[in-house]
Amino acid sequence: MSSSPTVSRRESFLTVLLVIFTTLVTYGTLISKLGFYRDDWYLLWAAKSKGVEGILGVFQGDRPFVGWLYVFDFSVMGLSPLAWHIYVLCIKLASALAFLWLVRSLWPNRKVVTLFVTLLFVVYPGFYQQPNALTYKQLLLAYTAALVSLALTVNAVKTRKVAHRVILTIFAVLLSAFYILIYEALVGMEFVRLLLILYLFYQQGKNWKENIRLSLVNALPYLSFAVAFVYWRIFMFDSTRKATDVGGLIGSFTTLRGILGLLIEGGKDLLETTVLAWAVPFYQFSNQVEYRDLLAAVGLGFLVVAAGALYYFFGRNQAGAEDGSEGIESSRDLLILGAIIIFVTTIPIIAAGRNLNFSGWDRYSYQSVLGVALFMGGIIFYVFKSRLRWVLLSALLVSGVLTQYLSATYYRDFWKVEREAWWQLSWRAPQIEDGTTIVAALPGGYGLAEEYEVWGPVNLIYQPEGSLKFPGQIMFDQIWLDLLLRTQQNRLVRDTFSIARDYGKVVILSQSSPNTCLHVLDGRRFDQAVTEARTDVRYIAQYSDVGLINTSAPQATPPAAIFGSEPPHNWCYFYQKMDLARQMKDWQLTVDLDKKAKSLELKPSDVSEWMPVLEAYVYLNDMEHAKQIAGLIREDKNSFTKMCSQYESLKEQPAGYDRVSVYEALCKK
Repeated sequence: MSSSPTVSRRESFLTVLLVIFTTLVTYGTLISKLGFYRDDWYLLWAAKSKGVEGILGVFQGDRPFVGWLYVFDFSVMGLSPLAWHIYVLCIKLASALAFLWLVRSLWPNRKVVTLFVTLLFVVYPGFYQQPNALTYKQLLLAYTAALVSLALTVNAVKTRKVAHRVILTIFAVLLSAFYILIYEALVGMEFVRLLLILYLFYQQGKNWKENIRLSLVNALPYLSFAVAFVYWRIFMFDSTRKATDVGGLIGSFTTLRGILGLLIEGGKDLLETTVLAWAVPFYQFSNQVEYRDLLAAVGLGFLVVAAGALYYFFGRNQAGAEDGSEGIESSRDLLILGAIIIFVTTIPIIAAGRNLNFSGWDRYSYQSVLGVALFMGGIIFYVFKSRLRWVLLSALLVSGVLTQYLSATYYRDFWKVEREAWWQLSWRAPQIEDGTTIVAALPGGYGLAEEYEVWGPVNLIYQPEGSLKFPGQIMFDQIWLDLLLRTQQNRLVRDTFSIARDYGKVVILSQSSPNTCLHVLDGRRFDQAVTEARTDVRYIAQYSDVGLINTSAPQATPPAAIFGSEPPHNWCYFYQKMDLARQMKDWQLTVDLDKKAKSLELKPSDVSEWMPVLEAYVYLNDMEHAKQIAGLIREDKNSFTKMCSQYESLKEQPAGYDRVSVYEALCKK
């Protein structure tokens, strides 16, 4: 049964509307509350401090073409996190529509199937780091270009007009070059292209010899570029990064063991990308999310399913024939094509020494998402029948939407913790002496993974232009040894930025939980060290020198374009200002700040943050108020006991402040 052009246009409009709706619901709900993360920071610093030269320098050793793309992107998006997230959402929309165009070009009579396969592509939960927009923009853009290129190729093969074929082929080849130059691991998509051309001639009933001949002829322009690129990458381009040194990586797979490893890892990734991706990430996020976010995610998931159900019940009659032997055969083809595509697109990733897992390496699933959507669609529409088919499809859609939304809530909360921590540092430290190494430990769930997550924001706040003045470091197992030995070292980041780090000149920052304030540790203050949640932080606190903070210098302000407007002056604002006043020994200012905080009914979650106030009252000889603050600290018996135990053991030793008086005020009733 065929539908009239009017009915077909109506169905196409509903389909596009549903795809856009699903994309916006899945990825657009929280973008106004997302920010910058992980690798974003060295890019932001390079763009802000070095401009075009800095951006190009980041990528000169592995993907020089990407550098020019980022130059253009920064000229349009600037440093606004919202602009980058809107940009990436638009790329995701384009990829969804490109996927729809591709599958409907391959199976024009399977409207319902191709729509729901597209929805599986949209919500695929195996890659859930889209909120890390600035960094993964290039992956999403490259894959979108690859899908458009494949769709152009399919339509070039199908058209009988020579002029149309030439034009479509030219644009397809240009996009092929575009996406491979962005991300060389997507070269596996060229095997996908050849596979789809073979499939098109198979659909036309060509015998296998004719099919192979015609397919090679049609694939020649693309294969020529792919071969030329691989030759250039291996024999001409000198990659300075091991992960993108194609020649060196290929050499490790020339042995029988290497080949077997390639096949085994490919089989494992087939299981992970197709089956585990719909369960493991969702479990990981749902296991740590608040109920209100989980309920919101469930609501959005069922909203997408409801929209799909409305299409099925009211729009499928406009879609034409969907069942019969042709429908069963094409569903089987989805299954087979999907499995092959997953395998051939995974091989370059494994050959690069990378492996998919759902603990930060989920990006190595995205190159196969075309195959996953086809494979899962084949299972649903070929293996399962009747109601069970729609139950499974609904479950996968809900799982995908939930995972992506819960991922966004994690990144939303991560940005809140991260952004407020750097604002708190600016409140506490007006300026910092050049060359100071900043060591930072944020709460466990939002811990920093690389040193540039410290020096990036710190330099953007205190030294936004010019050379990098403040090296950074995160917590690692042997950091205590470097601090003990006062190690001097030079670190090369992405073979571009040379960073001189001095472990004898350190300020340590610690935040125990999202509910507590950032603590700028003072190695002389034993009360501060003993209440830190992390044992490793407590141990190294003694090496933190707040004397490197210039208390009389003009106040540095985080650039609003990156860090947003200044957060409300909650307790942590007053704590940072009181801690700064304590360092300046301005005891009256400390007390005045405490009174202001109390007038606003503000108080800490961590009772150790009362210590600047307690010490101020002791120095002002106002023991009545000192005892009142001590009573507040005693409410947390664990912290109180730790501090008093520490004071007891050290009270007789000489110190730069009257430790005995503080001990008596806090610990003696």
